[in-house]
Amino acid sequence: MPRLEMTHEAMRHYYRGRVFESTGEIDISIEEYKKSVELGADYADIHNSLGRVYAKKGLFDEARQSFQKALHINPHYLEAQRNLSELETRLSVMHSAPQKDKKRDRGPEVPAEESPPGRSLWMSKTAFILVGLLTGIIITGVALFLIPRLKVQEKIVTFTAPSDNIIALVRDGDTMYMYDWLKQEIYNVAIREEILAVRKTYRFTDVFPVGLAAGKSYLWSIDAWAKKINKHIYDDKFSVLYRYDSPGKNPAAICWDGKNLWSVDGSSKKIYRHNTEDPLLAPEQEFNSPCSRPVGFFYDGKAYLSVDGDGQVVYKHTANMETVANYRLNFPGKKMSGIFIDRKYVWVSFEGDPTIIRYPKDKLLQ
Repeated sequence: MPRLEMTHEAMRHYYRGRVFESTGEIDISIEEYKKSVELGADYADIHNSLGRVYAKKGLFDEARQSFQKALHINPHYLEAQRNLSELETRLSVMHSAPQKDKKRDRGPEVPAEESPPGRSLWMSKTAFILVGLLTGIIITGVALFLIPRLKVQEKIVTFTAPSDNIIALVRDGDTMYMYDWLKQEIYNVAIREEILAVRKTYRFTDVFPVGLAAGKSYLWSIDAWAKKINKHIYDDKFSVLYRYDSPGKNPAAICWDGKNLWSVDGSSKKIYRHNTEDPLLAPEQEFNSPCSRPVGFFYDGKAYLSVDGDGQVVYKHTANMETVANYRLNFPGKKMSGIFIDRKYVWVSFEGDPTIIRYPKDKLLQ
């Protein structure tokens, strides 16, 4: 139990560091990340975050060391690779001699040619009528062809979230469950047109989900810190009915497709299909994940979708996990903290932002 408490305390400092980093309080952010490492959270993500804030502070040697520690833990961590490469390039430019600007000989300006004077266009009354008739026929034909095929265009909707620390969310009909990592609360939220109305708030004290999955009888959560998959019952406390060991060292995502439970591990880069009849919830199949840092896995009724936090890419899979397409997400000025994909929409939460944005799936994933 002391080890579990230490891990939870380390997690709190890590996420506090992320909050202070997002608000520009770099000194406090550095201390929070360092405290998290001191308490035993020796993870690649935390060392990478520490390197990032060191670089912002101008402490480049410390930043380099932190990125190297992250890559020692996870050599395939693309974000840390990219951060270290950008840091090395930046230092190289800083130490190089300044280059003098060279003026280019643009040569004499060439005046633009004058366009010839316009000519009046004369059209007979008969020709005018014929053009009008032809135009009307074309417009009518196009309308008759397009009207049956027109669909109501979905729009992007911004909802006010219950908090600005949402990292896990899942939709179940007109209900959405959201988890706030800082307050350790899960919200039961009603989706009403363009409003999210909180029905009930539950307090989690010993579960720290990074992902949620909703089934008919149970809510599933995946805890990266305790390395557990939790099976909750829908009571007044979302009580944990069973705790199962995760098949990997860094559980990152969970999904219920209506028949099967799936999980994804960020360390082994594996997608697992679990046998829910097995008392240990053992995987009965495993597949390679295309994600370097998986943060989500979903089923939209037709295909499976993996979300990669590095580069924010969505991969589309068949039932046997063959990748058939990929889509790049683009959220200018925002850093994604949570995501959920259903049959029609992509729901996204952002760090330090008390909003949930719902994107039409066919607009965002194209």
